[in-house]
Amino acid sequence: MPARPLGANSKLVTARRTLGLHSQAGFADAFEEHALAMGMRLAVSVRQVRRWESADPPYPTPDYRRVLEDLFGRPLSALGFTASDEAGEEQMSQAWHTFITEGPERLHRLMRLESGTATVRCFQTMFIPGQLQTADYALAIILMHDPTLSMVEARERQQLRMERAHRLFRGGRPAWFVITESALYQPVGSPEILAEQLDHLVQVISEHPHVRVQILPPGARFMASTPCLILEPKRGRYAAWLEQFAGSLLIDRPDDVEHFGATFDRLHTSALSQMASQSAIADWRQELRGSIEFSANLVGSRPATPEMTIASKLRSSALPWASGTAKYPDPQ
Repeated sequence: MPARPLGANSKLVTARRTLGLHSQAGFADAFEEHALAMGMRLAVSVRQVRRWESADPPYPTPDYRRVLEDLFGRPLSALGFTASDEAGEEQMSQAWHTFITEGPERLHRLMRLESGTATVRCFQTMFIPGQLQTADYALAIILMHDPTLSMVEARERQQLRMERAHRLFRGGRPAWFVITESALYQPVGSPEILAEQLDHLVQVISEHPHVRVQILPPGARFMASTPCLILEPKRGRYAAWLEQFAGSLLIDRPDDVEHFGATFDRLHTSALSQMASQSAIADWRQELRGSIEFSANLVGSRPATPEMTIASKLRSSALPWASGTAKYPDPQ
């Protein structure tokens, strides 16, 4: 049987096969394991391996260069990489933004990172964080983000999310979540699915003292526009995981991660206390369930929706901006 043709970057392909790595997926796994042995939390996707083995491979960032040279025992020039003054900075920047793009692979890589982390800190803007989701809520989110998925693919991703949640509760590692209040009102799947999700959230707070949940209200002193997950792979060493529209970004340079840590600190100090947050979740859950029951009893009338009850909640005198106890803007 004739040998398969080498990729355009024949030096790297030859080095990979010499090391016994006969697939690009095997190369990606070996890279992550070797980086871990060197004390670094780095990983690459199969797509990134393909780019490295292409005719014009992007020049790796310093940490990735160290792992590649140590893994193969050769200088980067012997692996087919050539530094370019014109493209160097741009390629190094792109390397961070092409970390992982395939959906299931992203979840597997994230779960590997989480498996050894000492602490978890998470800020979420639109939805309940993945580790706190119910199965039905997770499935609704997955199909909302990518309606082209088959039900088999969606169920696979749903199962991975549920495994992440089980690990969080079994491991007992400290986990801190700051969630914007709008996530409590975001209708996902159906009002019943959202109500069950809120039931679950209250139960998690009550039964798992190592899990801390705070709600960030509208008009808080500090806000952030994008969600972020901060992990602690080693004591005192942190990494930030950012979900992008077309992929995920892992940042582990100390100076960069420190910025995200400072942002999280400002968010949690601007949020409601855990006790006040639990009360806010329980109150909205009760109001939502009341609207569901009211809708079920209506005959020939327009049923109440989460949007309708949200509007009434925002007008409620129980909220600080309605009672005059805080200078929050009027909701639109």
